Amino acid sequence: MLNKQQSEDDVRRLFEAFGNIEECTILRGPDGNSKGCAFVKYSSHAEAQAAINALHGSQTMPGASSSLVVKFADTDKERTMRRMQQMAGQMGMFNPMAIQFGAYGAYAQAVSIDTGSIL
Repeated sequence: MLNKQQSEDDVRRLFEAFGNIEECTILRGPDGNSKGCAFVKYSSHAEAQAAINALHGSQTMPGASSSLVVKFADTDKERTMRRMQQMAGQMGMFNPMAIQFGAYGAYAQAVSIDTGSIL
């Protein structure tokens, strides 16, 4: 997590050692304050992987509540699955697919665990 006062320039300085940064954006709320999260886009996959390997969990920024989480951005499908899992957890369900598949929920869950597929 970034601290709330870090600028895009601060983030660029932290990440530029790993490659050419094409874009750097800090997420901000409607009030303009940082949400403690940023997206950094590198020119190549290898540069991004180098930053992940070096920085993930490596430090806690001054004023931040937790260490840096550096990873590839989630795809739309991954975001949707995470939201479904969160909703299912709030409803006390173990398997969010049970909503869609009824009696086949346990089977769908077993298939996704065994094969690593995302349904």
